[in-house]
Amino acid sequence: MKVIFVSYYDFRAQSGMHIFHLANALALQGVECAVYSCGDPDTVSRYGRPQFRSYGSLRTSPKHFAAMLDNSKEDSLVHCWTPRESSRVVAGTLAQALKAPLLVHMEDNEEEIFKVNSAEYAPEFLADSANWLPGGELFEYSHPERSKAFISSAQGYTCLIEALLDFKPDFVPGHVFWPACGEPEVFDIPRQSSPEEKARWGIPADHVTLFYPGSLHLANIDEMTQLYCAVALLHRAGMPVRIIKFGNYGLDIPQQVFSAFNAQDCLVDLTDKITHADIPQVMRATDILVQPGENNAFNKYRFPCKLPLFMASGRPVILPVANLGQYLQHGENCLLLKNGGAEEISSLISYLVKNPYQARSIGAKGRAFAAEHFSWEKSASGLYDFYQEILATWRTKET
Repeated sequence: MKVIFVSYYDFRAQSGMHIFHLANALALQGVECAVYSCGDPDTVSRYGRPQFRSYGSLRTSPKHFAAMLDNSKEDSLVHCWTPRESSRVVAGTLAQALKAPLLVHMEDNEEEIFKVNSAEYAPEFLADSANWLPGGELFEYSHPERSKAFISSAQGYTCLIEALLDFKPDFVPGHVFWPACGEPEVFDIPRQSSPEEKARWGIPADHVTLFYPGSLHLANIDEMTQLYCAVALLHRAGMPVRIIKFGNYGLDIPQQVFSAFNAQDCLVDLTDKITHADIPQVMRATDILVQPGENNAFNKYRFPCKLPLFMASGRPVILPVANLGQYLQHGENCLLLKNGGAEEISSLISYLVKNPYQARSIGAKGRAFAAEHFSWEKSASGLYDFYQEILATWRTKET
């Protein structure tokens, strides 16, 4: 079996992390994998050594496209990650040229992402087809109509969370798999924070420390603002607290929030001081982990890639009742947010600080949940079986 993954971006995105670990796990099961990323193929090195071939833009490197065709197999599949224009166009072309079944993967509510990001565009700009072509400003989004037609034409549909099956036509076979922790060493770090690791980043040992490794974008700016406001509230109430930041912030948190942090010295920005590989070490400095948000159209249909990491760390995790929160128990293996506001977040953090025994228990049970449910090997095994089902159906249609 050969699987060609086509990603809308390169390995710096959440998609790239998922594809890397899935492809490596599939390779251990004898599957030949190739990855086409619409970006820099060399970014694959950020996760380790790939057991697959990584290609860049086929639009600028047609020889790579020819190589894929020359090395194709009768049992090849093309797996498109996700139905955005940049990946849809290439995946569709590859599947047709290879005469191979096409699968589409969903990891977010693409309709909501487009809605949020297109709010600034005029209707005539959205209607101009030239803007959806390669090089166009909208090429990195899912086209409202084309993406639906693309999914309907696919032979299979995969997604990260059951709610995303809402976007699957009934006649297209579907399969759900959960992402896992890409850093298995996180399971082994002590559940208590390390004063030495805090000191490494200038954090006093008695400071309650949070860590948010993730990007800021239009879809999550409101909930991220609530997280930072919660930390500011705690500081003003007299709690010694710090939050470690690591991630690309292409947008500005409202200035009054960051100015409060600058004045209160609550923010430790490691964005330019560490790499993705350093995250497990930084986790040793943390006490509590928060995935902010509420149960809305964006969060319902996603599976934040940091949640397996958070749960595996053994720290108590605060997260929305949406997505993974639907499968966890409040006060047992996590604390669940009802509305995701700053006051609610700060209240739950205060509860954990004042109840250290309960915090340790929640962290331990969260780690046990992660050990039971998050495994790239298990996810790859289930996906392999789904591929086999798709190929069997495809061969029957071909004959």
